[in-house]
Amino acid sequence: MMFNVRKIKKIVFFGGMFFLGVHFSFSQASVDVTDPFYKEAQGWELRGLTSTLPQLRPYPVNVIKRILNDVIESGNEKDSEIAKSEYERIFEKTWTPYYKATGGAKIASDKYENESESSVNKDFHTEIGVGGDVSLHKLVSVGYKLGIYAQRNEFSEHSPLYTSIEEDSIFDPVDAGPLTAYLNWNMNLAVGNESVYGGGGMNRLGFGPFIGDGLAISDSGYHCANIFFNATTKNWSYASVYETIGATRNTGADASDSGWLSSGKYLAFHALKWHAYEKINVTYYENIIFGPYNNLSYVTPAPFYAVQNIGGANDNLQMGLLFEVKPVKGINWATDFFADDIDLNGLLRFNFDTKLRFGFQSGVIWTPEDSILTRATFNYTAIMPYVYAHWEYDDDKTATFTGNTWNRQNYTNGGINIGSSLDPNSDKISLSATLNPVKNLSLNFSGNFIRHANGAEDFSDDEAAEYMLAAKGTYATNGTLYMHQMFVNTEGSLGKHVDSAWEKLGFMTSDHTMYVTQLGLNAEYTFARTKAGRFSVCAGYTFEYVKNNGIGNNIYEGGLSYTHNEDGTYTAGGNTYSSWEELKASDYVQSAVKAAKEQWVSNLYDSMNHYLSVSMKYRY
Repeated sequence: MMFNVRKIKKIVFFGGMFFLGVHFSFSQASVDVTDPFYKEAQGWELRGLTSTLPQLRPYPVNVIKRILNDVIESGNEKDSEIAKSEYERIFEKTWTPYYKATGGAKIASDKYENESESSVNKDFHTEIGVGGDVSLHKLVSVGYKLGIYAQRNEFSEHSPLYTSIEEDSIFDPVDAGPLTAYLNWNMNLAVGNESVYGGGGMNRLGFGPFIGDGLAISDSGYHCANIFFNATTKNWSYASVYETIGATRNTGADASDSGWLSSGKYLAFHALKWHAYEKINVTYYENIIFGPYNNLSYVTPAPFYAVQNIGGANDNLQMGLLFEVKPVKGINWATDFFADDIDLNGLLRFNFDTKLRFGFQSGVIWTPEDSILTRATFNYTAIMPYVYAHWEYDDDKTATFTGNTWNRQNYTNGGINIGSSLDPNSDKISLSATLNPVKNLSLNFSGNFIRHANGAEDFSDDEAAEYMLAAKGTYATNGTLYMHQMFVNTEGSLGKHVDSAWEKLGFMTSDHTMYVTQLGLNAEYTFARTKAGRFSVCAGYTFEYVKNNGIGNNIYEGGLSYTHNEDGTYTAGGNTYSSWEELKASDYVQSAVKAAKEQWVSNLYDSMNHYLSVSMKYRY
């Protein structure tokens, strides 16, 4: 007997809407890293109300209960009241139906060189589901969230730049009238006590003190199937995870193509944290991305740098150092250095204009005690050119690839950044503040100033010619992590280096830079708990100004026509050239290069956007 899966999904969607019919998502804390509990827990740790937190988020049920009980017992009246409320919210039921509905609009004004355009993009999205955090035994717990999410428009059409969707729903949609519906499911199982535990499931993960914006594993990434382990002691902590993630093409994901996502891509990560002193922590971490073959040796606690050499060092390895200094109660000054690809020989010669592919993040997290200001952060993030980027050949024997080659090496999961949401060759200054002026009212202020440059603008004439003469769609030249450092090489098993990418730093050296200014305010009021459930209302506004929007468009699309003759010469534009180098240097090719670059520059424009949203949340 065969089942129509899409029809079943439609029935579930509309049946659930009819059955519950009531109003933003109340997360399940042990399975959802976006739950507000994790920022609260970080603040409690910084103020000494609970002991060292695990390195990987989310935490199992028994760890969450331990943290909340610590605060209830040792916190002041305000902290204890918050912890009691959180305990009730998270654990009052083993299953909790929920529903959210959000309406919003993007009011855009775009200014080009000779004209202006204005538009209003209205949006509506909603989710219905059930979730819970359940202790099956004192050593066994389950977290789950089973929802169906529906949206009117694509997330990117109504959201500020460099923000990520909260829902894990990007694939296999069902048409539901004016909305597009997706399954949004997460669940995990944890076994162990509060200090040592392991488990597995399907959910997002977060690492590091910069919640929602980490360099290695960010809470804003896409969910994954994973196996995890954690050990937390007084003097040191260890955490590891092994993930199955989604692969996209060499030039990125195209949701209009039903075959844009594939399996056979994996990530392994582990981190060793030394609690050097009471106020200083030092963490060394490694992560590696590989495929299409599984490699269980990365489950071991051995250094990945050594393990990958067993198979020829062909996997994509990164290493990092994270320093945390806590000078006074409630403050953490954290600095994270994420090393992707470093030219050590160049550095030893004091050459800093070389291949330095790293991410850097440093900032302060402040959680004051007994204040209407409950949390404030300030940090600076820089992502060097080509960080997170990696190429993938068609096979192990040749150095050929196309834009449609599956990429199981770059730093994405299902086309979504695993680390920072910034593109390579970018930096950002961020600040945020959360205030609770009266009970049940939360105000969140945020501000970002972002710079981004497209490294393809720095290509030499010779390099630009290679891109123009390539088959259209072979390469990305849009400045994202899909822009590779290698050219196809049909004559050997090693690709040809893009010299400007391989031998130079190239950070913010382009003639044109995109500047993004974002200012936001979100307010949420939660009504007192009643027999009918929990209800809250939210309203948000973000102002965004973008100078030189369009920087992320491809500069050189490729596809410039030429003929490779049998005698080894090349014919193009009515002329014959004796060699490939002569063809690239010809007026025919160079004029096309110049025209492509001028066209790209002429398409840059300035944007002023206003984002408005109103939400209602209900949890029974």
